[in-house]
Amino acid sequence: MNNPVGSLEIPNVLHARKRIFLSVSERQKEILIGCILGDAYIAPMGKIRIEQSEKQREYVEWKHRELISLCYPKGPRVLTNRLKTTNKEYKSVFFDIRQYFRLWRSIFYNGKQKIFPKGMILTPLSLAVWYMDDGCWTGKKCVISIESFKGESCKNIQELFLKQWNIETTIGKNGKLTVRKNSHEIFYKLVSPYILSSMKYKIPNPVTTESVLEK
Repeated sequence: MNNPVGSLEIPNVLHARKRIFLSVSERQKEILIGCILGDAYIAPMGKIRIEQSEKQREYVEWKHRELISLCYPKGPRVLTNRLKTTNKEYKSVFFDIRQYFRLWRSIFYNGKQKIFPKGMILTPLSLAVWYMDDGCWTGKKCVISIESFKGESCKNIQELFLKQWNIETTIGKNGKLTVRKNSHEIFYKLVSPYILSSMKYKIPNPVTTESVLEK
């Protein structure tokens, strides 16, 4: 990801100690940024957890294949959770990325609050991963859930969409970012080539060919 002048620089080489480091490729960086804006969590000490519903196992396994050089040895595995309010069980699939990302944590979090940093530049791949994590096509609207972001971060998201791609958006009281109808074509032209086959239901009139990520 090339960083234009004035944009936010996110490092590719991360150090645990002076001579112990982890190198993140550009492609991995783009995928990880999309994950972090979506459902991934960076722990205070720098470990990243990638987790989705068990229904999205294929998607999680794709992420693991792409990011395997950054991961702990254990591959994706199932976690069973129980909702206290209903006592209902649900299952998710997760894997963990090595504990080198404290610097990234300082970029994407303010204390416990996830933020969207000002000056962020996204590639279509990052946007597509974020959309696969948190977006949907309702049949009429293109929506991305951004409830985890507050205040200034929401403004930064809208500003990026408009300035980088000329995509107009609104944010509802429910915390959803909606792409305006006149910007649907721009948005889906950007993300569609990167949407995995298992996620084609998230785009209108999906093309049946493989995504560029699966070739």
